[in-house]
Amino acid sequence: MSYEFQPPENEPEVSPVTPEEYLAEQKRSIRKKAYWALGIGGLVVIVHLGWLLLFSMAGMEPDFSVLLRSVFFILGLFATIAGLYGLYYARSLSLADIIPSEKAIEFARRSETSTAYYTIILIGCILAVFIAQTVAGLEQSVAAAGFVKPDFAEKGEYWRVLTGGALHGGLLHIYFNSQALFGFGGLMEYLSNRAHLAIVFLLAVVGGGLLSYVFMPDGTSVGASGGIMGLIGYLAIYAYRRKEQLPPDFLRSMLVNVGFIAAFGLIAYQLVDNFAHVGGFLVGAVYAFIQVPKDLTADPRRSSTALDVAGTVAIGIYIAEAVFAILRITDVA
Repeated sequence: MSYEFQPPENEPEVSPVTPEEYLAEQKRSIRKKAYWALGIGGLVVIVHLGWLLLFSMAGMEPDFSVLLRSVFFILGLFATIAGLYGLYYARSLSLADIIPSEKAIEFARRSETSTAYYTIILIGCILAVFIAQTVAGLEQSVAAAGFVKPDFAEKGEYWRVLTGGALHGGLLHIYFNSQALFGFGGLMEYLSNRAHLAIVFLLAVVGGGLLSYVFMPDGTSVGASGGIMGLIGYLAIYAYRRKEQLPPDFLRSMLVNVGFIAAFGLIAYQLVDNFAHVGGFLVGAVYAFIQVPKDLTADPRRSSTALDVAGTVAIGIYIAEAVFAILRITDVA
């Protein structure tokens, strides 16, 4: 016996979305996010400025340098700037910015099976180290395994340039770094090969740490941001060389990210190790110049046995230094 399917009589027909309607919906979505950023960021900035105004009204001289030492003020300021940029971006957005080419669609189709395994491993490592830090105490853990540069140079504790890249200075620090690593790391595994992710991240942690040591030999640094900046440097060059195979707005988005990070570093110079950021970014960019082929017919995701081994070694080294950092931290505890 056979059956013939009959759609419900009252079921409304779904009309296809036109490109113009899709563009309008994208603009509405961007504006909504921009207004949220403006509202929250503006409120944080106003609260900080109001606090200084109260000091002034009480006859005390306000110290505006306090603002640059407040991570909440810096984040609020950049949320406000991001909101303003979002409104501008929504206004200037066109169909050419959101409709990918056939090459970009085909390139994305070949990446559909990608899973960000190495990114998950790296985030797992820094979270495990942070848990150990929380148990032992942040200050004690930084002294035990952070990139304390005088100990690196005078005591020959060269391992600190690696372990310092796994430690973090607080909950906000690890939250934002984990978010950035998840986003940029996953994107790099999607567009390239996970072996390149591990290699670039490890080299950028070391390169960023060494440049920081050259210019700030007496300080102490912690955080995975040098490695993350390496991924951003790699992706920026990748976006430039493969722009015909990527979404239309991909390169501009990467440049905006770089610009925001650079501006954040300049404003929050008292909180951010800019030399580690610059060093990590340069390592990733140079690696991409060497590795990403100019020939669009060559697949940048293609791997070899040697590359797979190098990637495995790189991720293994980072896991080992995270374990070593935990041992150092818990021994102090």
